[in-house]
Parts: sequence; structure tokens; C-alpha cells
Amino acid sequence: MGLSISQEREWRAVRQALARAQFELRHLRLSLSLKRFNPSQPRVPAGHSDGGQWTDGGGGGHPRATFVSARSRGGGTRNIGGRNYATTPAQEVRLDVAAARARALTREVQRHDPNWRPTPSMYEGVEGAILASESQALQAAARLRELQRREPVSGPMEEIFQPNGQHVGIRHRGTDERTRTVTPSEFNNLLESLTPGSQIVQSPLGYRGFWYRRPDGSIFGVRRSERNGVTVDVIQNNHPDIRNGYKVHQK
Repeated sequence: MGLSISQEREWRAVRQALARAQFELRHLRLSLSLKRFNPSQPRVPAGHSDGGQWTDGGGGGHPRATFVSARSRGGGTRNIGGRNYATTPAQEVRLDVAAARARALTREVQRHDPNWRPTPSMYEGVEGAILASESQALQAAARLRELQRREPVSGPMEEIFQPNGQHVGIRHRGTDERTRTVTPSEFNNLLESLTPGSQIVQSPLGYRGFWYRRPDGSIFGVRRSERNGVTVDVIQNNHPDIRNGYKVHQK
């Protein structure tokens, strides 16, 4: 039996309250993580492509975390706000996924509300950059709900990894067609297409990253490869070309 109109309104109010509570919790976590913020710490000048310690709140105002170098048997180093920070494999994945989701959701909001900007976030270090991107994504998702719009969920994986019928990137000698290499820009575009609407699911012990289930039931993983940096894996998909084991590295 379906819900009555009053019950449906009550359920919607509960969901909205829960969303607000989750949003406030994220901001509390961000505030706590920044208590050690040092105002005298050197920063990249405002307007520089690397941003500095403050986001500008615009469509491109997500925290920038630039990959610097790989370290054997561990994570790498990311340049955040003009400083290099050592990262674990899990942090590298979270940095890239959080930033991609923030960019995708912000772009979708601004497609309907061009003047909208997220509240700028002050951040420091790896976890601060992750929380700042998560905060931006939460704000954008909340604004989409206000606009009665859905998150920008892309089509099936074969349309993302094989646009116009052609595989993304290039295939290196000695690898099969299921192993592709793309530019960092192309890799970011892939993550922006894959992450909206996706939910994290349990991954097997030993996987150096996280698995995500898309609304259509397909599953992709994002992990840190020691040789190739952050990598996307197709974990579950039924298309004959874009099937389990398909992977995309960055140059």
C-alpha cells in the first residue's frame, strides 16, 4: 500500500533533514581538520593556476592536487596549495574522485543556475583538500535538489569508454585492447562521467583503491597502480568490448 500525501510529505522532510545533517557534519569535519591551519604558511598567489590555500568558489574552484611523483610500494606526492605532501594510495584515489565529482556537480548546477557558486573552503594538506572537494560536491548536490534537478548521470560504460565507437586513449605495444592510456585531462573527464550518482561498495582485501556502483548496476574501481598512477578498472559490465578487466591508465 502506498504512502498517504501527509506521510509522503513527512518522509520527504525527514530525508531533507538527513541531507542537511550530513552536510553540516561534513563541514564540521572540515573545520576540525583545519584547526592546525597556519596563516603564515606560504601560498601560491591568488589567480595562479595552482590556486593557493583558498578555493575561488567558481566552476573551476575545486582544490587542485597535482601529481608529482610515484614512490615504490606506497603512494605518491601531491602538490596542494604550493606544497608537496606525501599521499597514501587511498588518499590519491579519494583526492581524484572527490575533485571529479565536485567538478561534475558544480558544472551541472551552473548549467541551470549560471550565477551559483559554492561557499569557498579553506583547506590545508591532503585530507583538507579532500574535504574541501566533498564540501563543494555536497553544496552542489543540495542546490540541484533545490532546483529539482538530478545528478548528471552519464550513459552506460561503453558510451564513456568507447565514445563514437572508438576506444579512449591509445593502446601500447604488448597490451591488449582492454588496456588503454589517456592524457591526464582525458582521465579527469572519465572520472567526471563515472562518479556522479555512484555509490562506494565493498572491494576485496588487497585492492589498492575503492569500488563504486553506478545507478545502472555496473561497477568500476579506482586504484593506485605502482607503475601507472591512479587507474580506472571496469569491475562489472556486460558489454562485449567494455567488460570486466578493462582498465585505463594515465600517461
